[in-house]
Amino acid sequence: MTQIRAFQPRVVTSEHAGSVVGPAYDSMTPDERRSFRAANPHNYINVMRSVDDFPAGERPAEEQLLQENIDQLGQLLASGAYRQCDQDSVFIYQLSVDGHSQTGIVAEIPVGEYRDGLVRKHEETRKDHEERLGHYLDSVGATSSPICLAYEGTNVIDGVVEELVKSEPMLDFDLPDGVQQRLWQVSDPAILDKLVRGFADIHYTYLTDGHHRAASTLHHAASRHAQGKGEGPWDYLLTVLFPASELRVLPFNRCVRDLGELTPQTFLRKLEDDFTVETMPHDQAVLPSRQGQFLMLMEGCAATVTLRSQPQDPSPVKNLDVAILQDRVLAPVLGIEDARKDPRLDYVTGDSGIAGLMQRVREGWQLSIACYPTSMGELMAVADASEVMPPKSTCFDPKPRSGLFVRMS
Repeated sequence: MTQIRAFQPRVVTSEHAGSVVGPAYDSMTPDERRSFRAANPHNYINVMRSVDDFPAGERPAEEQLLQENIDQLGQLLASGAYRQCDQDSVFIYQLSVDGHSQTGIVAEIPVGEYRDGLVRKHEETRKDHEERLGHYLDSVGATSSPICLAYEGTNVIDGVVEELVKSEPMLDFDLPDGVQQRLWQVSDPAILDKLVRGFADIHYTYLTDGHHRAASTLHHAASRHAQGKGEGPWDYLLTVLFPASELRVLPFNRCVRDLGELTPQTFLRKLEDDFTVETMPHDQAVLPSRQGQFLMLMEGCAATVTLRSQPQDPSPVKNLDVAILQDRVLAPVLGIEDARKDPRLDYVTGDSGIAGLMQRVREGWQLSIACYPTSMGELMAVADASEVMPPKSTCFDPKPRSGLFVRMS
């Protein structure tokens, strides 16, 4: 069962929301984050700085940076940008962009659900990154970025949410990237009880974004208990729970720096044992329309490459398009064995489309590959099997933002 809990966070005020709520942090490069911070000194992103955001020769000591984050948080809270909730509440959180809308419930759940596997994951985490985020929580003591969970929707929960969003939201604003943010506060005990009972029938939730943040909360809780503290906010994950059917999954496309000693023609010929290959001019190229299909873009050449027969491997990971691409193209044909660390390989989010991939070709990357997006069903199958997806298998968009809430621990 999934145990949601109402809580009392600080919530950004309507007059400050547009300037305080942050951009999609993980979608920005360190250079972009530094530029954004300089132009937006009152944005919550200034509370979230890490040493990785600085050039190698300019990185401050971690303790110094943590103190600066503490100071930034203090200034932001003192500015009147947030109001303290005085009632136990959950929140309905709706994000809309480009005709797509998804509506989730922001609530706490016990961190034990993550530890015990009721929150199912599909990515590996780096221990050093977990520990760094845990140290941030120990020092700064603030959580603002909800961990994103998907669940199989139910009539009970859906019905409650549908009624609530008919009322006037407490917040309704657009961010510079065009994502509309709407928020409703729910503190009525009868409605809260109905939601709690509705989620009790949800056996598993699925992590879609925030694997490191979830793992770091375990470190933080252990640290607090080692200090002799009892139960507190550190024992709960700040989450936003979305019906799986509402989430929009974009592909993570690939770029390859060089083809080794192959020409575009010989490269495509090497694929013909496993794929049908149809070449066309760049201006006739289209994105993949189904599983097992890829679009290859090279200088002067485009090709739709379609797997001849879909694999039926007992491992759900091996059936993913990104795994097929790695196992049948990148590793055997191009010699890219390590999809996480090989400098010849880079990733491009699917929202840039063919234009973004062609830009990489113009910049000197010899091959851009558009993939068909991984489905929520595939993600759930991998998570249920306790397996791990290849790096950059999914791109969820839009992402919940930091700065709407501040929960202190």
